[in-house]
Amino acid sequence: MRILSPIDRLDEVGPLVDAGVDELYGGFVPGAWLGRYSIMGSTNQRFFPGAQIKTEPELARLISDAHRRGARFYLVMNSQFYTGPQYGELLDQARRVHALGADGFIVSDIGLILRLRDAMPDAELHLSTLGTVFNGRSAAFFAGLGVKRMVFPRELTVAEMAGIVKANPGCEFDAFVLIGKCPNIEGYCGFTHNSPELVWPCEEAYRVEAVKGVNGVDGIINAQMGWSRINRRQACGLCAVSGLAGAGVTALKLVGRGGPTAMKVKVAGAVRRMLDLAENAPSGHETHAAARELYREIFGRGCNPYICYFPEVWRREG
Repeated sequence: MRILSPIDRLDEVGPLVDAGVDELYGGFVPGAWLGRYSIMGSTNQRFFPGAQIKTEPELARLISDAHRRGARFYLVMNSQFYTGPQYGELLDQARRVHALGADGFIVSDIGLILRLRDAMPDAELHLSTLGTVFNGRSAAFFAGLGVKRMVFPRELTVAEMAGIVKANPGCEFDAFVLIGKCPNIEGYCGFTHNSPELVWPCEEAYRVEAVKGVNGVDGIINAQMGWSRINRRQACGLCAVSGLAGAGVTALKLVGRGGPTAMKVKVAGAVRRMLDLAENAPSGHETHAAARELYREIFGRGCNPYICYFPEVWRREG
C-alpha cells in the first residue's frame, strides 16, 4: 500500500518523502479566482489560505521536486458543487496544472468530472470522499464516468471496503488512517472548513435538546455532544493497516491540509513504520499492540474507540 499525504508548501516535499510518503495531495486557488469569489469560494473545500499552495510557480516547483524524489502529486478540486460559469475557469486551471505535470485530480462534483473526462481524457481522476461511495454500485457508477480511484468515506468498516473493492476490480481505493475523523458524513455536510485553528463547527460545545414529545434521541444527543469533549485530530486507524491491505486498499490517506509540517511528518513516519510492522508481524494481536504504542508516541496518550476509524478492529483486538 502507498501513503498519501497532504501538502501545503514546497519545503514540505523533502521531509514528507523522507518520512515514507509515496503520494502528495494539495489545493491551489488562482489569484483571479480569489479576486472574483474570495477564499470562501475555494475550489477545494478548505477556506483559509494556510491550506493552499500559494502561487502557481510554487506549485510547479513542488510538482517537479516531488517527481524528482519519486513521489506523485494530485491537485484537489473537490468542492461539492460549482456554478455553471465557473466550469470554464476550472478547466483552464486544470489544463495549466496538468501541463505542470500533476498526476491527477481529486474531485467530487459530477459536472466537473464529466467536463474533465471530455476535455482531458488522459487526466487521472480520483473521487474525493465527498463522493460518498458507500457500496459497490455507487463505485461502479463513478467508474463509468471515468473515475479511476476513489477515497472511501470514513464511516465504512474494513469488511465493507473489502466488498466494494471486490465488486470493482478495475478501480483503486484509498482509506483514511490518521487524524481528522469527522462526526458527520462529509459528502452530506454543509459546514465550511474556514478556521486557521482547524476547529470546525461540528466540534463546538452545543447545548442539544429534544423537541418536546420526541422520544428516543438521547443517544444521538450524547454522541453529538461527545465531539466537543475529544480531539478529532487524534483519530487513528493504525490497528487496521493489515486488514486494509488484505481488503485490497490501494493507499492509506492522511488528513491535515493546513496543519503543521511537523505533525504531517510525524504521522507519515508512523504509518510507514506500521506498514513495515504489518508485513512482518506474526499475529493481529501483535500488530494491534504495536499500533497502540505508535499512537502513544504521536499523541502522548492512549487511543480512544470514540475516535477510532475502525472501532470493529479496536473491539476485536483490544
